[in-house]
Amino acid sequence: MSVIYKAKLKSAKAAIAEKNYDYAYDLCHDLLEMDESNYNIHILLGVSCQNMEKWDEGERVYNKAMAMPKANVLAWQGICALYEAAKNQPKYLNALIALRERYISEESYGKAWETMHRLILLSEESGDQRRLVNTLRELTDTGAYHSLLSVVDADPSPPSPAELLERMYNIERALDEKTVDSEVNKRKTRLGAGPISKVRKDVTTEVWAQSGLLNTLRQLVAACEKSGQEPARLQWLEQLFQTLLERFSVIDALQGKQSVSTELLAVATDLAAAETCPSAFGYLIETSDASSEARDLRALVESYTRLFSGGELRESALAWIAIENKDHTPETLTLARAGCQRAPESPFAHVQLIRAATLCKEYRLAVSSSSAAREVVQKFGDCFGIHLWRSLLAIDMSAADANTHIGPENAADAEYLYRKCLEVDPGNSQATLGLGLSLCALGNYDECRQLLKASLERDEQNHLALGALGHVLLVEGDVSGAVEYLQQAIAVDPNYASHHVSLGNAYWKMGDEWQQDKQYAYASWISAAKLDPSVSEAFSGLGKWYQQHGNDCDRAKKCFSKAVDLNRANGDAGQALAEMYLSEGSDDLCEDLLVKATEAKHDQQWAWKSLGFLLLRQDNHERAIVAFRNSLSLDRTDVLCWEGLCESYMAIGRMGTSVKVAKKVVELDPGRVSGHWLCARACMFANDLETSLGHFESAAKYASLTEFIPELQAAWTQSLSVGRAECLVACAEKWYAEGLLGRVVDSSNAALEALKIHIAKFEDEAENESCSSYLIWSLISAACTWILRAWPMLES
Repeated sequence: MSVIYKAKLKSAKAAIAEKNYDYAYDLCHDLLEMDESNYNIHILLGVSCQNMEKWDEGERVYNKAMAMPKANVLAWQGICALYEAAKNQPKYLNALIALRERYISEESYGKAWETMHRLILLSEESGDQRRLVNTLRELTDTGAYHSLLSVVDADPSPPSPAELLERMYNIERALDEKTVDSEVNKRKTRLGAGPISKVRKDVTTEVWAQSGLLNTLRQLVAACEKSGQEPARLQWLEQLFQTLLERFSVIDALQGKQSVSTELLAVATDLAAAETCPSAFGYLIETSDASSEARDLRALVESYTRLFSGGELRESALAWIAIENKDHTPETLTLARAGCQRAPESPFAHVQLIRAATLCKEYRLAVSSSSAAREVVQKFGDCFGIHLWRSLLAIDMSAADANTHIGPENAADAEYLYRKCLEVDPGNSQATLGLGLSLCALGNYDECRQLLKASLERDEQNHLALGALGHVLLVEGDVSGAVEYLQQAIAVDPNYASHHVSLGNAYWKMGDEWQQDKQYAYASWISAAKLDPSVSEAFSGLGKWYQQHGNDCDRAKKCFSKAVDLNRANGDAGQALAEMYLSEGSDDLCEDLLVKATEAKHDQQWAWKSLGFLLLRQDNHERAIVAFRNSLSLDRTDVLCWEGLCESYMAIGRMGTSVKVAKKVVELDPGRVSGHWLCARACMFANDLETSLGHFESAAKYASLTEFIPELQAAWTQSLSVGRAECLVACAEKWYAEGLLGRVVDSSNAALEALKIHIAKFEDEAENESCSSYLIWSLISAACTWILRAWPMLES
């Protein structure tokens, strides 16, 4: 190296130090002409170019320096400084990345971290949050530069893995929310975008599919665990749990839901073990029947009630414990109600309400709640991609049992539900027995008997099956066999009131001393009433006994009244009590009883029918019509109801309708005297006189063929003769107006002949008013008048 070369090199360095970059620039070019392979001169020239803002030349110089065999980190540092000064961020970013790699290759990890930190700052300054997250992700345990976090004595110090991941989580969550809001605002105004809820769901699904938030949370939990930060781990584990729950709201594919559900279950189990998260306990409780693993539900429920006094499932959990402990009290039902109100979207809460209602004998509540419960369970299962079949089975079983207890009118619903339960769980003994009981109520005794015997084969001490078989035999007329089965049922469970009721009914059906002697039917019903004072049928039976054998109408009335109070749908007690009220002249009490019976259960035909005739007697015809129509909607073949409806329509002047109704009576029973009589009167009032006469003749014909008691026979004879005479007089008036004078005379003579026979028949009877009534003499007068008017014109 010549003296001149050395002098120029020394001068170039001095010029750089003195910031005389123009002079240094010229010297470097001179030196490169003398030795273009000198690395240091390239570095000095690069510095000069940077400060003289000769960006392109500086870039070429540094690139040439980096390519030299003896290149060191100065070239990479220089080009970074150049791009930074030129504010060329894209090239500056790439240069920093290259510098980081150079430091790592030289094992200068402290410098590599400092460069990484500059990359992070550069991403922050750019405002590109997605790029910032990607840069930070390179430092995570799955990134290429995770080892840089362990550098010591660096300035600034690297963050801990947990701090890094927490920062990433906050950025990613905010970024996801911002992206969703931005995209929703763009798409909601597009043609055919659909409801805003659907737009948001679609956008959220797309954003979450690209988001790394879940992975960041998983890594954050793992980082806290690795560093021994248990409180922080649980905090982020709970956040992971909540985020997984959010994901279900937008996942449609079942396979995707099942994958997330598996992870959610593992996270919830981990949180439950730490006893810190009520929602994790709640999820495990809700999904317990969908788990393929054995899960101690009692331990979960008891821990939940112990740990979380304000948890939204607390009341339902307490109700579950009470039910499992066979504490079937009103307090249990109150807890279940409160739990369902507090957590209306909880399958667990709805299941406990139905179970409690059934066990506490609030059967109608159980049935009415079952539809909503099924919807909640199905919605929950669809949301989380699981099938809560045990919850659905519990709902259907409880609803079926409740329908069975309500009575025969709900037996069809019970049968449907029991069959549904057996499809899900073919070996379910409770459903098998329940189906047998419901078929018994429906009168399907063959299949019923098979099912009940199958239940007895599994358990010969099954008192419910024994009692039901006894009931079947009782209905089929095998009373002695029924008594045998019922006595066996009572021997197994002497505290089951329904068996005593059925045994009392069997004794009553046997008649004689079994009915009369207190130690049989009476004793059975008394036992039932003592065991369960809410059994209406027991008091209904006692009422019958006091009325027919105890000669105690007051006690009979009290028993019937008690039976009706317990069950407004008890037809036997209701009818007996209504008859007692009528015999006493207590129309108001009878009406109140009948109205309440129809309100309690619309399909009580006897109550509508009795109410109709009571109102008809009271001349309350409009209400009577409503009652008769309701009764006929339940039994279209009830002739008496049709007759009452016909009389009611006639009373309010609706003659056309009354004629149609009267013809229905004749259609149902062509030989019924009262039917033809009603038809005759209805047609007469509707001015269809020829048809009326025909029905009067038919009524007289069938009256002569029917064996009535003497008093009724006399009444019919009187009514028909006078009615026919009245119709004949009306015919005379009609034909006179039409000029048919011969018919006027004939009709009037026929009326007089009918009245003459009627007077002759009844004139010898003492205190008889039928011969001297105003109607008869009015008809005689009218018939004579029409003859006197028509005869002279007829002669002329």
